[in-house]
Amino acid sequence: MGKNFSEIRPYLANDSQIYYARLSKLEEGNGRGQRIIDVANGSGLNFTITPDRGMNIVECFFKGIPISFRTSGNHRNVSGNWLKDWTGGLVTTCGLRNVGSPSGNQGIHGAISAESAEQVSCKTKDGAIEIYGVLKEGAIFDANLVLERTIKCAYGENKIEICDTVTNYGENTEFTEILYHCNLGYPLVSPDLKFELPEHEIIPRNEEAAAALNQWDNYPAPLENFSEHCFRHELKGNENNFACMRIVNKAIGIALNIKYDTRTLPSIVEWKKPSKNSYVLGLEPTNSSLSGCEYDKENGFGKFLANGESISYHVVIEFEEV
Repeated sequence: MGKNFSEIRPYLANDSQIYYARLSKLEEGNGRGQRIIDVANGSGLNFTITPDRGMNIVECFFKGIPISFRTSGNHRNVSGNWLKDWTGGLVTTCGLRNVGSPSGNQGIHGAISAESAEQVSCKTKDGAIEIYGVLKEGAIFDANLVLERTIKCAYGENKIEICDTVTNYGENTEFTEILYHCNLGYPLVSPDLKFELPEHEIIPRNEEAAAALNQWDNYPAPLENFSEHCFRHELKGNENNFACMRIVNKAIGIALNIKYDTRTLPSIVEWKKPSKNSYVLGLEPTNSSLSGCEYDKENGFGKFLANGESISYHVVIEFEEV
């Protein structure tokens, strides 16, 4: 399938024979009633977006191989308990007013993934796919933050592009931060996984991670009683200000690149958890420290937005055969 879409279009009566974005609804389990958007780009990439859970990306397959880590909770509706509600998946959005530990009056990883999108649209044309939705966080006498999200992919381009803009429509200046919790699982994540990165600064989150710093890039077989290690990677951007976290698993023939605009996402966090029956690698572009919003306000993380002010984020997840 080395052809571009214009070359194959004469063979088709209906574009959805090759690629599609399909809005439907879950009909069983704890996520019953949620809207989902199933996307197939026709050249090996399939994934599912959940408009009613923060416009997150959950299932993901490349060339038939599963990519994302999934929790035991599967799809779930919101209960107010972030960890219980978390589905795992390729991308969970954390924020908009807190990332990491509970802080101030904000819970773990903030509230945006509990919100349902409005103005949801799916557009397919000439091999390109574009999904759009608007998420709102706030209340009267509280914040009024709006996240506009566009997710793009295309036939022949095995990548997912996330373009977000957060705007403060509240009366007062508001602190905001974000983290793209990209969760990768078996078989991509295994002892065969390798990181391919230039020399760069790595900052462990705590003393336990610091003690294991020389093993940050080693992913063992599932371990008993392993908690977690977090490392913040400070990768340099290229001439377009994009940095790239690259992992490769030659045993299954897949490489994955997470590219992010360092102008607004200066760091990427590695969440290392090679645990038995909970085996996951998180790679998470962010402008936070993971220490919570009160710490971040005082230490130069995140962004204060005045009334009417916006900030934009750009993340690209790119898949390769190797």
